[in-house]
Amino acid sequence: MPEVPADGALLKMEVAGICGTDVKLYKTPPSAEPVIMGHENIGYIAKAGREFTQRKGFREGDLVFVEHYVSCGKCEWCHLGQYRHCENTDWRYNPEAIRYGYTSARKAPHLWGGFAQYVFLPWNSVVHHVPKGVTPELAGLVTPMANGVEWSLMDGGVGYDSSVLIQGPGSSPARRRTRRACRSPRSSAPTM
Repeated sequence: MPEVPADGALLKMEVAGICGTDVKLYKTPPSAEPVIMGHENIGYIAKAGREFTQRKGFREGDLVFVEHYVSCGKCEWCHLGQYRHCENTDWRYNPEAIRYGYTSARKAPHLWGGFAQYVFLPWNSVVHHVPKGVTPELAGLVTPMANGVEWSLMDGGVGYDSSVLIQGPGSSPARRRTRRACRSPRSSAPTM
């Protein structure tokens, strides 16, 4: 395990989502360097430095969601709250960029991906408390849900009173039979 500096922390992983990007990067790695994949990360703060705890308000044992951006905190993008555009996170053009699931495992302290037991959290990691009562598994849906909201509301211009088409494979005959078989005798609602 790496030494945890006063302004850093170590996250014990609980859930790491598998995203379409992970599938693409597994097939075509971003570089020849070894990478620990996993950028949708939920876990417990295993060890936290004093400054990290004071600055961010997290304590050992807290369940958290970690965004995959590790921004500089100083540039115009960061000051606008758009840290995902920060050059410090742009692994495509900046060889020194840090982003969970994309950064070389050779870069100390080497724990830059959620498909590991532990992940290193530097002072500039973007970390959020998971609300009490929310399991790590449910918290793992944060990124896919947030992306769906952003893509539909922001990028797609969908708003209140909008008409939308939801397209998908629908329900298969086998799935419909399963639903019927799981109905309670006292109710027509599925009991799954």
